Amino acid sequence: MRLVLCVVALGLLSVARAQTTQDVKNKDVPEFLRQLGDTRKTIADGYVRWTEAVKAKDVDALVGLYTDDAMVLPEEGEPVSGKNAVRSFYGDWVAKSDKLLEEKFEDINLWQTGNLIVDCTKYSGTLMKDGKELPFRGKRLVVWTREFKGPWRILRDTWNMSPAQ
Repeated sequence: MRLVLCVVALGLLSVARAQTTQDVKNKDVPEFLRQLGDTRKTIADGYVRWTEAVKAKDVDALVGLYTDDAMVLPEEGEPVSGKNAVRSFYGDWVAKSDKLLEEKFEDINLWQTGNLIVDCTKYSGTLMKDGKELPFRGKRLVVWTREFKGPWRILRDTWNMSPAQ
């Protein structure tokens, strides 16, 4: 019985020490760096949701990522402003015969002030077009915003393709 109590006591002390060590590590990280890490993860998750919605050709999920007053500036096309226009744009866009197979985003630069983020990324992926897999790549500038403690949504979105390698 004593052996069991000793083992339990040592286990509790180890957990308490580990928690204290983690608390010290967290206190050593400046708040703005913790927030930046959280923001980067949130934006990365937003791109994952965007990619999954495009793969599924789910216009509602795509439009849900944008603010009511969003503006999309497509590479080849006129600016699209407002949620209804964004919905129409993506409805036409996903109706094309091209099917997104994969897409990934690589952060170039992220700048945040308050509830506004300007994010520059490179993207690359593969489309299925006319039975052929076609690689693509490009760059994107996205302005994210949020209302008080709400979800981050896209306020402005523009992209353009890079030359094939």
